[in-house]
Amino acid sequence: MAGRSRSLVIVAAVAVAIVVVVALWLWRSGSPPPAPSGPQQVGVRENFHFEEARLVSPDLKAELTEIFGTVHKDYTDWAVILECRDSEGCHADAQLVVEFRSSGAKKRLVLGGRLDADSGQIMRIGRAQRPPVAVDSIDRVTLTVTESRRSDSPRPTEIE
Repeated sequence: MAGRSRSLVIVAAVAVAIVVVVALWLWRSGSPPPAPSGPQQVGVRENFHFEEARLVSPDLKAELTEIFGTVHKDYTDWAVILECRDSEGCHADAQLVVEFRSSGAKKRLVLGGRLDADSGQIMRIGRAQRPPVAVDSIDRVTLTVTESRRSDSPRPTEIE
């Protein structure tokens, strides 16, 4: 009998060991993969924000308040914030050319949109840029009016 009980204990121990190994394997397969080791690729800076940039605006009195954005996996989301300084208001279709540096290289982004603000009001022009780029600095922003609008013309639908 002693030999038989010893065999049962060995079989039970092996069965428990197999169950533990299978349970650990299933638990690990549901976990996220381990962090990569060795040299890693430097990621793109995800956010940028500049409050100081030179605005060239021969057609319309405006002040550049800030430029900010977020670098996503597939695109960079840009926003240029302006303040209308024209006594008659800023009512025009406009084009913005943003000259910036990305990883030391000079780049250019063209944005367009309709400005519709009274003097002292804030305006935003933005867009997504593909492929995504890192933004190190802003060299200059040029604002050009492509078509003037009257202040009493229909306004774009406001988003609440």
